[in-house]
Amino acid sequence: MQIESLYHSPHTKWAYSYDKDTFHLRVRTKKNDVDQVTAVTGNKYDWKKFHNDYEMKKIATDRYFDYWETELSPVQKRFSYAFGCNLVMKRYG
Repeated sequence: MQIESLYHSPHTKWAYSYDKDTFHLRVRTKKNDVDQVTAVTGNKYDWKKFHNDYEMKKIATDRYFDYWETELSPVQKRFSYAFGCNLVMKRYG
């Protein structure tokens, strides 16, 4: 995986409230570099009680990148998040 191609910003179109209960997260990866992206979310002060994983959907592709998005409705309004990626396994020979 080319980590330098992974992009997310906690502002504007990459992370925003859709309505009072729904939040959207987006991330960009190199085109065809990962099979799946997961948003790992939770309350950093009570992770054991309040955490969840959300599978992200590939919503767009251009010449260089894939764009992923998920919609979540956290139990608590305060939450942290990170991203996990499953790599594309390529066979050679």
